[in-house]
Amino acid sequence: MLAKSLNGGSLSDYPSPLEALLPTLEERVTRLERDMEEQKRLRVGMDDDMSDFGQKLHAQGRLLKAIAKTQSEHTKTLAEHTRILTAHTRELHHLGEQVGGLREDFGTLKNRIERIIEMVGTLIERDRER
Repeated sequence: MLAKSLNGGSLSDYPSPLEALLPTLEERVTRLERDMEEQKRLRVGMDDDMSDFGQKLHAQGRLLKAIAKTQSEHTKTLAEHTRILTAHTRELHHLGEQVGGLREDFGTLKNRIERIIEMVGTLIERDRER
């Protein structure tokens, strides 16, 4: 530098080290600004995704609560139906026993009626013979 200034030039003819770095620094700053904008855009997208995820998670929570409530109601209904079915089964068994007893009684009654018919038949024949 000093040699040039001695040959008729001035120190301002030479670029300073900062001036030489200026294009590189400007490129880096521009790149950083672009990167920051991209990061900002990605954060906005991530926020949207998180909000959507939160809404879906909330909806699933409500759905699970509704399913649990429905399942509880169905369990109560099933327990009531089981109780009714058990009572009906007992009653059916009892009625079956009664029908069995009636069949026996009917069989006995049938035999007695047949005996009465035979006896009446015998009486009618004796009456005809006289």
